[in-house]
Amino acid sequence: MQRCLTSACMVLALVAAAGCADERADVQVQQPMNFPHETHLTYFSSGKHRTEKIQMHLDIFGAGEPPAELSQGRCVECHDDLAERVACAGCHVPFQNAALRSAKEVRPCVGCHRGAWGGSAATIPSLRTCLACHESGVQQARGENGAARISLARAGVAAGESIEDIPWIQINTMPGNVYFSHTAHVRFASMACTSCHQDVRELRTPPTIVRVFSMTECLSCHRARGASTDCLSCHR
Repeated sequence: MQRCLTSACMVLALVAAAGCADERADVQVQQPMNFPHETHLTYFSSGKHRTEKIQMHLDIFGAGEPPAELSQGRCVECHDDLAERVACAGCHVPFQNAALRSAKEVRPCVGCHRGAWGGSAATIPSLRTCLACHESGVQQARGENGAARISLARAGVAAGESIEDIPWIQINTMPGNVYFSHTAHVRFASMACTSCHQDVRELRTPPTIVRVFSMTECLSCHRARGASTDCLSCHR
């Protein structure tokens, strides 16, 4: 835990010092646990998750063929309480937006980094979100001296019990004097996540290089796309 906090402080110091600097100053950190992007993206992109959930509904109702509402993912036509269904809502509520369903490049990322579509920060899923799918629990986390830190089984989590989140270290960030909105770039400018971020589709472990974006990178992109280069558009 101390190692994670130390790394996080180092990252914050780096960002604070970066200001409007154009030089890249990458720092290597150790994430608290392994996370295979490749495994998760393969599962969701293969259609396996969709097939499993459709079959779950068919088994419950004893039906043979899914109705259009189910096969097309129009959850709210049957579930007017979808937002209250914690295990499902995180993904299925935002995906009721037709524009997001058609944004094939960003869908795999937004499934977990949900703020990338509807907020300024991309956000990282909480541990409770992970447990919604991982019924056997989330393990392999490392604490100080490499000791196991998190080993939670779904059955052992009581209703309403608070769960300590995994202390992930943010590896893509902006200098402290920059305002950046993911919604403006991903949703309204229709930019793919890989326009700025490393393509993680083949990563079996989480990236460990902390990258502070430079003003040169942002200005080059804005000029190429005809976006505003006025200082007050990004600096607040």
